[in-house]
Order: sequence, then C-alpha cells, then structure tokens
Amino acid sequence: MASNNGHFDIAKEYVLAYPVIADTNQTQLARLLFEERSDTFTSVENARASIRIVMGSAGNRNRKAIARKDLFRPMKYDYRPNKKVMEKAGAKILILDIETAPIRGWVWSLWKQNVGINQIDKDWFMFTWSAKWLFDKKVMSDRLTKEEALKQSDKRIVKGIWKLLDEADIVIAHNGVRFDIPALNTRFLMHGMKPPSPYVQVDTLRVFQKQFRFSSNKLAYINKALGLKEKIETGGFELWSQCYAGHNPSLIAMEKYNIGDVVALEDLYLLIRAWIKPHPPVSIYILDGETRCPTCGSKDLQNQKGGDYVTQVNVFETVRCKSCGAVARKRKSSVKVHQKETLLISAAR
Repeated sequence: MASNNGHFDIAKEYVLAYPVIADTNQTQLARLLFEERSDTFTSVENARASIRIVMGSAGNRNRKAIARKDLFRPMKYDYRPNKKVMEKAGAKILILDIETAPIRGWVWSLWKQNVGINQIDKDWFMFTWSAKWLFDKKVMSDRLTKEEALKQSDKRIVKGIWKLLDEADIVIAHNGVRFDIPALNTRFLMHGMKPPSPYVQVDTLRVFQKQFRFSSNKLAYINKALGLKEKIETGGFELWSQCYAGHNPSLIAMEKYNIGDVVALEDLYLLIRAWIKPHPPVSIYILDGETRCPTCGSKDLQNQKGGDYVTQVNVFETVRCKSCGAVARKRKSSVKVHQKETLLISAAR
C-alpha cells in the first residue's frame, strides 16, 4: 500500500490527466481512479479524499499536502457578448451529447456501397452520454463498463439520460434534431421505456445552417474560429474500435471526450443565444409580473428607437436585452383600429 504522499502523487496525475472531470465531478474521477488503481486505494471514498486534498477542497487542515496550489483552477466561462453572468432562467435547460458505436457490416469495396440489412453484422448502440444544466458547474455523464460494451448492453446508461430528459424544459444539442434525440428515442423504445416528458429542442447546428456561413458547421471548427472552448481530440477511429472491444481506458477516454463536447457546446450556445430565432420562451417559466427577455429571462431591457417589428397589418415596438443581446417585440400593436381599416394586404397569388 502506498504512503499518503504516494496517494497524493497518483491523485495529482489523474487531476492533470482529466481536468474536465476533475472540475465537474470529483466522485466520477474518484471512481475512475479506484478502478484503475485499486492496488493503492481501498475505496472510491479513499480516492476522492486524495483528489479533494490535491484540488484544495478538503479544508485548511490538509492544504499543506498540496504540492502546487495553482494545480487546479475552476473553469471560468466567458458569457459573451457582454462578459457578465446572465441571469439564471426559470426554465430547466439541458445541454447534452452522446457517443455511439458504429454499425459493423460486410462490404466488398470502399466506395459507393449500398449495404443491405443482411450485410449488417453488429448494429449501433450507445457508448457514453454527457449532459449539464445550463450555468451549473457539474457535468453529468456515464459510460459502458467493459462487460456491457462486449455485450452491447446500454440499458443501464440509457436510463440515466432518460431521467434528465424527463426533467428538462429545453434541450440543447448540436445536430440533436437529426442525430442525438432520434438516437436516444430509439434506445428508449428498444428498452421498453416510455417517452420522457415534453421538452423543446434547440439544435445549434441548424442555427448555424440558417443564420451563418462558416466554412464548416462542425462544433470543433466553429468553436475554434470563435475563440471558444474547443473539443477534446479523440485520436481518430481507433478510439471507437477499442471501445467496441471493451477496452476500459478507451471507454474512459470516450467519456472524457463526450464531457468536453458538452462544455464546449454550452460556451457556444451562450454566445449565439440572441441569434436563435425563435428561441423557446424562457420568460414563460418565471411569470413573476416583471417584463423579461423571452430568450434568457433577464429584466435588463432597453427600448429600441426605429427598430419596429412590422407585419402586413401591424407594427410592434421592439426591445433589446442588455444581457444576451436578443431582440424581442411587444405584444401590443402600435397601429390603431381605425388605421387598420384603410390597410390593404398584398395578394399572395
């Protein structure tokens, strides 16, 4: 059994190797540490105690054991565009990402293949998932064990993400409309689970396809171009191949990669919030009698001069949110009833 100093040295290695997990979920990192170094640590709690000491969160009594007090620093988010923390909304906004196994099949060529159902050897399933509530430092995640990966049994981890979706009011994902949500629904159905409670989707990929023209709409490219938190490198397809084979370190690395995606996606979502049209109405979840931004729930609003929202028969005054930058219109029209009587509507056909 290693000495206390030996415990701290090993814990430091893991904190440095998995900074995202260390920042967001010490228990998860402790579980990983115990699984890989059960020869040194007697329990998950024993491993967690060493991690807390290394990270300086175990109380003044143990701070002398920290070799470097600047070893760990909690991540600080840049809440662009105005660099101040936005007001927390009443809605439960969940940011998520999943990683799945590829379909294994039999083919005769590398190009232009039309693979039949009878050529499928092994169908896809989930390796990992990761999610976080907006503004919450904690990132939740789960991965398959070696045994589950070999059996392609993802029911245990699917139950975990179902519970979060069941709580969510709004769900943020990159390519969620075409991939993440249909994939999750498929696994729910295959495992005999009921649909989660209703929620509204925000697909950041679709926002970029509609509102912008970046050379690539991949999350890695966009975040790098905008100077935001970047995705973690995977090392290529070999990681997926090793996960398929039940290689535990690869499954751990996949979970770490998955967590990094969620953290990067939150940063991106906060930056482009004002560009999401229409954004699900966050203010409806507050209803405290205050006039609030429908996009982020802030009360810090400013009337816009000359920025009216005009339809064929109505004119609405607009306001801009000073927290997230989104523009909203008032519900009451500026056009009087007698003025509408003289309006004509263009014939559409």
